[in-house]
Parts: sequence; structure tokens; C-alpha cells
Amino acid sequence: MIAKRAGLVVVASVALTLTACSAVPEEDPMPTPRSSSTAEVQDPNPSEPIGQLVSDADLIVYGEVESVDPQITDVDQDAFPEQTATVRVSKVMKGDAPESITVTKPEGTYYALVDEVNDSYDAKHEGVLVLKSTGEGYELLGHVGLHDDSGAQRAFARVLAGQSDRIPNATRAQLAEWADEADIIVFAGVEGDPDAVIWRTPRVDFSSAATLTPIEVIKGQMPEPLDVVQGPQPDVPGGTWAFPISEGQTGVFFIDTSSGTPTVINTTEPSQINRRQIPKGD
Repeated sequence: MIAKRAGLVVVASVALTLTACSAVPEEDPMPTPRSSSTAEVQDPNPSEPIGQLVSDADLIVYGEVESVDPQITDVDQDAFPEQTATVRVSKVMKGDAPESITVTKPEGTYYALVDEVNDSYDAKHEGVLVLKSTGEGYELLGHVGLHDDSGAQRAFARVLAGQSDRIPNATRAQLAEWADEADIIVFAGVEGDPDAVIWRTPRVDFSSAATLTPIEVIKGQMPEPLDVVQGPQPDVPGGTWAFPISEGQTGVFFIDTSSGTPTVINTTEPSQINRRQIPKGD
């Protein structure tokens, strides 16, 4: 039996909310990057905020679909039929559950449950399951039901700890402090190191090291790609952020080179930093 009341998924770190690079408009040479992974790659339906889901759910678990009936092979559909699945539970986040539970997915959902990994966002295999008890098993609750985006675990962890589902953006005071400490400030493309994975999610893995490719250097010198590591992070529910192991991601990074190992000192998500608020110095 796995039994943890109002528990939360413990993760070594948390995802970095980033976006794909795009052409920079002439009238806006330094746009603030828009988030596209982690917490916002698949936001919960606005009518069902995570706080409400947590309150309404009888059980919240992190699990993986082992078998499902009926099986859906064509995931290019507008709506899917009711399905019944056996789910292997790896973490209990709210309530009590055994290692295996029976889960019903209601009729008419935009997604289907599948018993193996599938690249389609309409096919869900693993993630955070929000459930209501039916007496004989559980039924997925809400529009999303099974949350498999890269930010789901940390968002639910924060709400279950009594906090907002989103980490606050950096304050002006934090930006000023980082700007003073950093030898380099850069808006850069980022690709996480697959040999330094510290957190795995159904869609994207994240690492503690990465290669940054400069797009716009704000402070210091960075003429070519630079290998960096993540600096110490505060101990908060769900963690803070990490480097995504995927292409086309961007963010603003404050880098301290004094130790000999270039270290990113951000403690909030780099893609959420507004570069217009960074102090330019003298």
C-alpha cells in the first residue's frame, strides 16, 4: 500500500518555463520571451484552476496507465469514448491509494488514455491524475483529468502545500542583486545536458547543466556558446526550475564566472524575466 495524506511529489528540481526562439521585430529588439514549457505548456482549463481541482478531488496521484479498455489507436479525433484503465500508482499526493487502481475516463473528453508512450498531446499515458471516488474505483475529474505537461507536478505540489500554483516572478530587488553579482547577463537559447538529468516528466526531461547560445548579451562578454551549471536554489514546494533537454528554448540568464565554472544564479524561471527591468548599471 502507498499511503500519504496531502502529500506531494518530491522532485529534485523543477522545470524551466521557456519558449521557442522567434524573429525579433525591428521595433522591439529585446522582447521578453513568452513561456511555452513547464507550467504553461498546457495550462489547466481556466474554469478549473488547480486550487479548485485539489479541493474537489478525493484522490490525486502520480501514475502510469498499464492497461486500458477500449484501446484507442487513432488519436486524431475531436472527442473520445469512455475508457476504463488500470493505473500503477507511484506517488500519492492527496488521499490514500494502493499501488494499482481502476480509473474511468468519462465519455466526450478531448484526450484518450493509452497504455504506452505517445507523442500526441491528445494521448495520455502518465502524469498527475485528479480523481473522484465512484465507490468501486475512481473517475478522472475535470477538463484535463490526467495532467501530463512538464509543469503539472510542481504546480500541484505548491497548491497542496497551501501556496499559489505559480512561483512569483523575480522582484526588482532580486534582479538588481543578480545584476550586481553576475559577470554575464544574456538572453540565450538553452539546451539541457542529457547526462545531467535531475527531473523527468512525461513530455520533457530537465537537467542541472546546459549549453547557452547567446542571442543578446546584456552585460559582460559572451561571443560564443557557453556551458553552464545551475546554482543553488531555495527549498520550496515543487522546487524552482531546471534546464529543459529540448531544442528551441530561450531565457534570460545571470551568470557568475568567479568560481571558474560558469554558474546561473537565477532562482526564478529565466523565461519569466522582463529584460526591460534589469538594471543596466553605470
